[in-house]
Amino acid sequence: MLLSEAPAQITLKNILVATDFSPGSDTALRSVLPIAEKFHSTVHILHVIHAAAFGSVSLEPETQRQLRENARQQLHTLETVVGVVPHRTWLREGDIWKVIEDLVRSEQVDLIVVGCSGKSDVKKFFLGSVADEILRSATCPVLAVGPHVRSESDPERLTQLLYVTSLWEESHSGLHLAISLAVRNRARLMVLHVVEQDERNGADREWLKSYRGILRNLLPASAGDLAAEPVLRVEVTRRASARILQVADEISANMIVMDLRPEEAWATHLRDKVYEIISGANCPVLTLRTVREQQEDQH
Repeated sequence: MLLSEAPAQITLKNILVATDFSPGSDTALRSVLPIAEKFHSTVHILHVIHAAAFGSVSLEPETQRQLRENARQQLHTLETVVGVVPHRTWLREGDIWKVIEDLVRSEQVDLIVVGCSGKSDVKKFFLGSVADEILRSATCPVLAVGPHVRSESDPERLTQLLYVTSLWEESHSGLHLAISLAVRNRARLMVLHVVEQDERNGADREWLKSYRGILRNLLPASAGDLAAEPVLRVEVTRRASARILQVADEISANMIVMDLRPEEAWATHLRDKVYEIISGANCPVLTLRTVREQQEDQH
């Protein structure tokens, strides 16, 4: 489990925010601005007019023109939200994921941001949605902003990050990114592992101590740059998602960071956990697909 070799310095030069102009998308944009400022990133704000908007119904040319013009005006409004942070706006037409994928490639995007608000049942919202496809397919990190992340919350500082690991991941790139974010913001970091079993069976102190030792061995040399020593925590519960959310609330986490495993990363049971965490979290959730899975995609 020891990470003997740290990856290259993490950079976020280009951040892509996919917007449909909903309140959830607005919250997502605001949530990522502190990260963009710390990493000196360029924020790319993308709106895609889906092909179905023109193709499903025969629209008059004037109606099509007005649709495009309304989108341009709303993109211009979002520029006032971004302020002095370097940014570009993009208006495209076509299949939404295909447009996102092309822009990620052409602009060398390091992070995709998507709002997942506006539905009472986020699991149903995800299934077959653009957000679901982004989380399943993107090879760069994805910041998902769920329905309980408040747009009025103060986004100026990241003070507490929570990195969640199952200890089964092929890599722990999320930990390196969480540390990088914590260092740049002088934030506290908690590393959490949840053991899924009946709580009544408990766990003796030595057993939990061994797990904390494994977590300690995951820490790369860059953890020495943190303003405070990271907290290592092991929990035992039958409902991992609920306990993760409970811990996040307990420590007032500003962000949850998770790696997605290859092979099982989108098996139904684990996919549901990701949905539950995003839908229930009061803070954004940053997910990264593991190195092995990314390499398989490249092949």
